[in-house]
Amino acid sequence: MTLAEKIVSLRQRTLTELRDAHDYYANTKAAWEHIVDDINAGGGLTIRNDLTGSNTSPAELAKKADGYVKVELAEATFQQFIAIFESILFDFLRIWQTAYPQNLFGRKVDFRDIYESQDIEAVTLLFVNKELNELLYDRPVKWFEYIEDKMKLDCPSAGEIAIFAEAKATRDVMVHNRGVVGKTYAGKAGKLARYEIGEQVEIMEPYHRQIWSLLCKITDDMGEAALVKMA
Repeated sequence: MTLAEKIVSLRQRTLTELRDAHDYYANTKAAWEHIVDDINAGGGLTIRNDLTGSNTSPAELAKKADGYVKVELAEATFQQFIAIFESILFDFLRIWQTAYPQNLFGRKVDFRDIYESQDIEAVTLLFVNKELNELLYDRPVKWFEYIEDKMKLDCPSAGEIAIFAEAKATRDVMVHNRGVVGKTYAGKAGKLARYEIGEQVEIMEPYHRQIWSLLCKITDDMGEAALVKMA
């Protein structure tokens, strides 16, 4: 598979995964709305969880449904959006850097790793993975500075990067601090920080939609820019 074919495939796969994730959100939300309507019309069954021993009546389920959708479902799919995008971003860099190994001149790895590699392709991938693994732990703005340095794509815009950086900071708060904002959030989110220390993050539907749309746009723009660069 050529580099262009790999980029097209990766872009399409990522957009498909993002669309599937949002379909899951929209379909699940609609299903819960249907369940609540059915309960309000006098339907529904008591649900028993054999693992916890709990019994949830139709009335209790209707009360919980709003939180299930606005909190659990929104947060889970938001985190999924970020994870999908991070994966494509680093896969994108990996296939590009592997195709242009001259970008790695001057880098160092342990001789044992080279000795144990089977061929030059394995050595190249070793260097690429080492560099990208280090980059992964840096802040998103550094990710895009690296991309621009190596690929000269002129996208995404500074404003789009700032929005993504705040979204990534929000995701980190959810994963590492139970959604409660700490000191690191402001530094990661920058001027677009939406919360103060001690506040609980919320994934409201307009924000949920905004970030999903942004990630689709950046994925599409970067893929197209890379193909134009190669033409």
